[in-house]
Amino acid sequence: MSGEVGRLLSVKFRWQSPPHESDQVESLARQLKVSRLLARLLVQRGLQTPDEASAFLNPRLEDMHDPYLMRDMERVTERIWKARSERQKILIYGDYDVDGITSTAVLKRALEMLGIETDFHLPARLKDGYGLQPEVLRQAKKRGFQLAISVDSGIRAFESCRAAREVGLDLIVTDHHTPDRELPEAYAILNPKRPDCPYPYKELSAVGVVFKLVQALFCKADREQVVHHFLKLAGIGTVADVVPVTGENRIIVKHGMKGLADPRNIGLQELLSGVGVDGEPDLFDIGFRIAPRINAVTRMGGGREVVDLFSLQDRKEASRLVGEMNRKNQQRRQCESQILDEIERRVAKQPDEFQKTFLVVAGQDWHRGVIGIVASRVAERFFRPTLIVSVGDDACQGSGRSIPNFNLVEALDAHSKHFVRHGGHAQAVGCTLELDSVDDPRLTELARSLDEYARRHLTEDDLIPRLDISSYVEPEEVDRGLFDEIQRLAPWGSGNPEPVFASRNIQLAGGPWILKHRHLKFRVQCNGSRLDAIWWKNASAASEIPPQSRVDLAYTMKSDVYQGQEKLMLTVRDIRV
Repeated sequence: MSGEVGRLLSVKFRWQSPPHESDQVESLARQLKVSRLLARLLVQRGLQTPDEASAFLNPRLEDMHDPYLMRDMERVTERIWKARSERQKILIYGDYDVDGITSTAVLKRALEMLGIETDFHLPARLKDGYGLQPEVLRQAKKRGFQLAISVDSGIRAFESCRAAREVGLDLIVTDHHTPDRELPEAYAILNPKRPDCPYPYKELSAVGVVFKLVQALFCKADREQVVHHFLKLAGIGTVADVVPVTGENRIIVKHGMKGLADPRNIGLQELLSGVGVDGEPDLFDIGFRIAPRINAVTRMGGGREVVDLFSLQDRKEASRLVGEMNRKNQQRRQCESQILDEIERRVAKQPDEFQKTFLVVAGQDWHRGVIGIVASRVAERFFRPTLIVSVGDDACQGSGRSIPNFNLVEALDAHSKHFVRHGGHAQAVGCTLELDSVDDPRLTELARSLDEYARRHLTEDDLIPRLDISSYVEPEEVDRGLFDEIQRLAPWGSGNPEPVFASRNIQLAGGPWILKHRHLKFRVQCNGSRLDAIWWKNASAASEIPPQSRVDLAYTMKSDVYQGQEKLMLTVRDIRV
């Protein structure tokens, strides 16, 4: 979203300084033989002993937990082994986001490698909405399936689990979403978040749960040495789902990204090549190049082909599918831009509506494949929990995104009477509603009630976004050595944020210049060198930054390759003249 109105209504960051130096920092730096800065960043992540810090800096596959610690794992593997011995075909019930798609692809490939015949159902994002559908399970039984396994959904699918039980279909639920007070009556449930599950690490993505199932199956088959081949897709799904990159997730992502530097899978090769990734990808590559294209297929009405891509042996067909993914991603961007432009016009007409504590924004026939992205954009801009609703003749769907200190799934739980179905995470939810129009009084009542709920659960202080400054550094310290040192903490993500540094009184040595009418670029003087600095989506601030001025700058560091030359650059997070 752009424009002066948007800028005036956008929130400002409050810089939050790091805590004072502690004895733990000094001790850790001494024992690990690292700099005080690196030790400080480790302590900020709750790593206070040399063993904890060393395990974090050197994540090893052998440090992963025993998959059989997960509740129901033994029961699940025995049932799958029964299907194998009796030649029962297994239906995988997938989900349409990147986490669900990679989960489907990983489980499908693993079962096939074990000699089990499979098929999969990928729900249509635009038609089926969120969650398991009872009729799909009933039809699966009629088609001869005796076992179905859900991925990335099912933990709240009470009706679907009952339907499966009634027709005699064994349904195994694998999920990572927050359960309700009770669990559905499935044959078995793999979910580390279920209250009775002793599994030590609770933050796995859906593909992470599937990876643990695959690990258990191949351990049972005495073929555990091949499990690492599944880390590449597991890493993509884990990054895309924005779960904490800590514990086992960190191991999955670290080793998965290493494997992506030289994949053997033809579909993966063509996907990486088709999005311009050469060598080992970073988090930006996965989050902003790979994941959006996988998502775009289901967002824009596609389906099975995105799972089939990872099973293809025909390079020409794989290349064709990747080209189609790129085309659909461009369509997705256009739809997203149209909705954001409409919201921009509403902001100009009714600015007070966008200062409520909880934002509910509805539109007629907004493309349901992109409302989740729109919710993220609006929540980020106004720093308010946000629900975007698309009202259509056949169905009404919503997608929500939140801010820190506000649990969105609990908020929807408290208003469950308004929804046909809902579920998700503390920070992201999906829902289905019954509405006649965007002016339906039921929607007005829901918006009013959610706003009241948010005002009871959030303070004014909660509505001011923090910019956590990892450390203040002198401009003379900003160089390749500093960048290389902090890379030991990568990969970044939730629970392990990329360090944000701040430098006071830094000299502008060029610019500012506006790029593509949206971004701001300038040069800064650091350690005898001039570094490029980019401030994404802040072109409107150009007039506020006088040339040759001195500024306080908050930024992250990036290594960029241009015309074969690698150079250091800064990504600006905030600036104070």
